Amino acid sequence: MQIISIACLGVGSYADQEAKLLNCTSEDVTILVSAGKLWPLGRPKPNVVNFFSAVELFGLLGDREWLDEATKTISQFWQRKNARRNETPLEKQPADSIG
Repeated sequence: MQIISIACLGVGSYADQEAKLLNCTSEDVTILVSAGKLWPLGRPKPNVVNFFSAVELFGLLGDREWLDEATKTISQFWQRKNARRNETPLEKQPADSIG
C-alpha cells in the first residue's frame, strides 16, 4: 500500500491523486464525479483539471457506506459499458453477476 502524505496533497488534489487514494483509475474518479459521488472544487468546465478537497476525501475514505456505493457505481458503469461493447443486454446476464 502506498502512503501519500497529507502535506503532499495540500488543500486540493488532482484526479490522479484521488485515484491513488481510492485505489482506482483516474477514469473511475470521472465516473464518480459524473454520478455525484465526488465533488470537484469550484465549478470546473468540462475537460479541465479538477481539484478535490483532500480533507473531504479523507472523510469519505473513512465512510464504509460511501465506499460501498462508490464501488457499486464504478462496477455498474463498467458492466454496462462491457455489455454494450459485447452487445449483451444486462437483462440476459445471470442475476448474480449484476452487483
